[in-house]
Amino acid sequence: MHVILAGNNDSSAPDVVRKIQEETLNDKVEFLYCDLASLRSIRQFVQKFKKKKIPLHVLVNNAGVMMVPERTTEDGFEEHFGLNYLGHFLLTNLLLDTLKESGAPGRSARVVTVSSATHYIGELDMDDLQGSRGYSPHAAYAQSKLALVLFTYHLQRLLAAQGSPVTANVVDPGVVNTDLYRHVFWGTRLIKKLFGWWFFKMMQMHISSQRLKSCV
Repeated sequence: MHVILAGNNDSSAPDVVRKIQEETLNDKVEFLYCDLASLRSIRQFVQKFKKKKIPLHVLVNNAGVMMVPERTTEDGFEEHFGLNYLGHFLLTNLLLDTLKESGAPGRSARVVTVSSATHYIGELDMDDLQGSRGYSPHAAYAQSKLALVLFTYHLQRLLAAQGSPVTANVVDPGVVNTDLYRHVFWGTRLIKKLFGWWFFKMMQMHISSQRLKSCV
């Protein structure tokens, strides 16, 4: 199995790649730079990937930011919407042809998008997707996750109607101890860590990984 990690952290990539190789005994693991907050970077990543001439059986859309202060991507989009939604939207569409070529009847290629239960409280303000009339980091995050869910549902309907050998799936991994919470109020982070240590110490990573594996 050939695994390609797309990310924007060049410094930590070698350690991550090495750890995965050691734990899985799979040498075919590599890192390619891709900043999901940059449409230019996404296009460059796709070009590099396609030059490898390898199949793509599973695309996992897992990048994201949460509760960031009001700011925009290099393309001028509100960061939650630009990175969490538009970045994955563009990446998926640019790789869809490769996914279709890689899938087969009875063995579909898959798009697995990581979302959040927060999408249930999200609202899409089509007149102000940038949140310029009154920015709320929580509302912006929820809106981006709702957009991801709606995109995935719509994509799956289109693929099914075409009889495509690709399926689109969306999953909420639950509570996971990652850097996603770095912009959350420190008191909330402390409570989460204490509660997580007590209750989710052995289970949170296992359960979350199993949810993701079931989709992949």
